[in-house]
Amino acid sequence: MISGLFVMVGGGIGAVIRAAITNICNAKLNSIIPIATPIVNIVGSMLIGLFMGMSLHIDWLNSFFVVGVLGGLTTFSTLSSELVHLLTIEKSIKYFIIYSILQYGISFSACYLGYIII
Repeated sequence: MISGLFVMVGGGIGAVIRAAITNICNAKLNSIIPIATPIVNIVGSMLIGLFMGMSLHIDWLNSFFVVGVLGGLTTFSTLSSELVHLLTIEKSIKYFIIYSILQYGISFSACYLGYIII
């Protein structure tokens, strides 16, 4: 029960951070490829990798920060909707491929790098 509360509070914090980054990026940049989602996914993936590499077995910290904050920060559903938008609204297979490679390749690499540098 208590770990669920840590996840809930952390998830709320992560979601608010993601929304703030999205709003800042949307206000400053005008691009077909959304930049906020890669930023949060790459940074979040790196931090998750760091925590995995540290092998911290502190339940409340894992629940709050990794599952909650970083889970709320990173977003697969937004990525999926942006990819659908690139295919259906923008009708751009080129940007769909670039965005997919950017998201999956770099986010995975960031997570792995975070894991091995500890």
